[in-house]
Amino acid sequence: MRNTLLFITTGLGYGGVEKNLCFVAKSLSKQGYDVHIANIMSTDIRVLQELPETVKVHTASSEKGRGIRRLDQLRKVKKIAKKIGADVIIGFTYYPNIIASIVGKQLGIKSIVSERGDPYRTIGKNLVSKITLAIINNADGGVFQTEGAMEFYSPKLCAKSKVIPNPIFFPAEGVPERVGAKVTKTVVSAGRLDNMQKRYDIMLQAFTIFSKRHPEYSLRIIGDGPDKEKIQLWCRELGIEDRVQFLGRSNHVMRDIVNDGMFLITSDFEGISNSLLEAMALGLPCISTDHSPGGARFLITDHENGLLAPSGNAEKLAIAMTEFAENPELAKYCGDSARAVIDRFSPAKIIAEWNSYILEFCNC
Repeated sequence: MRNTLLFITTGLGYGGVEKNLCFVAKSLSKQGYDVHIANIMSTDIRVLQELPETVKVHTASSEKGRGIRRLDQLRKVKKIAKKIGADVIIGFTYYPNIIASIVGKQLGIKSIVSERGDPYRTIGKNLVSKITLAIINNADGGVFQTEGAMEFYSPKLCAKSKVIPNPIFFPAEGVPERVGAKVTKTVVSAGRLDNMQKRYDIMLQAFTIFSKRHPEYSLRIIGDGPDKEKIQLWCRELGIEDRVQFLGRSNHVMRDIVNDGMFLITSDFEGISNSLLEAMALGLPCISTDHSPGGARFLITDHENGLLAPSGNAEKLAIAMTEFAENPELAKYCGDSARAVIDRFSPAKIIAEWNSYILEFCNC
């Protein structure tokens, strides 16, 4: 008899959370699980993430008013869980985690919460947040990307939880080859254009400082998002608009960045960045802020396989870029060492960890 899993999600689109949810769902389906997704938004996630028909998608959205909408979504997820005979319910991100814990307790089904970002930023300290945090802490288990994220939650939940990082998503044709002769004098970044998290203001300030010493470099930004126009305005105000390219969203990031000079991420908070993992797998010299709750520190050992700089510090980021630009031996050493993530975060290893952890709940 196949074990039945119900994932709960709110997010849709091309973001890292959705990408990882669908990776786990598709991979576990291939391993014989009966996999379902309860989508509490109105758009079919299958359209955006190319889910196979073996993964069943259920709509649990609600058109009701704000106060009642959450209860209606909860009711619909509960109905879906009963209908499919779920053995384990798995939330992905904050509100789905609340639903997973509540529905699990109401139906006597094992629940797993999965924190995909930085709970220190996403969970407040008011009374409502304290109540919802208590609900999440009452889940039967949890999956976290870093130890720092896991430690935000109760010792009771931590004792039943596991750290499972994101995998590297390889292109179908394999990892592109970085060709030394084709490497350009460019700094590249890839991610959603959301300044509150990604801090493009700091990125542009850092690049402005760096480019005064190295005007031969340009900055390439891959991605799209709500703050695009604001970021473009900042480029004009800093006088660097002729050296910054906005390339839009890409479905082939590894192919697009393989011969860039160095990779830069300036987030204030982040789980484990998919784009940083991909850049490291390619062998790019990588620079990252040491953001909360420790995702970059989990990937990078400073001056061994990349460079770390304090969050919000444009001067230190500029110094790091200068190090790579003026010390090609260090850049090559860090880039070559970074490629070890290919084995460390291979999809096969990551899904094996998910499988073994979920089986503990299916067999108890």
